[in-house]
Amino acid sequence: MNRWLTLFLILSLLSCKDFNFKKQSADEILEQELNSINWKEVDFYPTFQTCGVVTSKAESKTCFEDEIKNSISLRLSQEEISTSNKEQDTILVDLFINVEGKTSIQQVVIPDQVKLKNPQINSWLEEAIFQLPEAYPAQKRSVPIVLRTQIPIILQ
Repeated sequence: MNRWLTLFLILSLLSCKDFNFKKQSADEILEQELNSINWKEVDFYPTFQTCGVVTSKAESKTCFEDEIKNSISLRLSQEEISTSNKEQDTILVDLFINVEGKTSIQQVVIPDQVKLKNPQINSWLEEAIFQLPEAYPAQKRSVPIVLRTQIPIILQ
């Protein structure tokens, strides 16, 4: 029995030399990890306190977009907005949310007919975004990050 144990240990030690162990520095490991992360996607969208506990990316996106759309709809419902008679008009609102959760409008794409009939629509949208409740920022790997997103608003 002792002879088998000795033989096993010798074979184990000899076979270890066949393994190619490569030492990696912490910088190399960090660089590999950073390259494997998709930085164009977030793990969680910004959320508002009204969203409650959010457990998934889809849930956070839905709550975030709904809160934005509700705020804009509420503000625009206070005005008489003229739209084109043919079809529903869509406004595209480009938003920027910083690492503190502060939301601001970067750009608004409004159909020309709507803009001509409603010259104050930009200020109404700014007011709607300003009236949003405090947001928790988007997250990537549990770290707050900035987010740029576009929200379509359909006028009826």
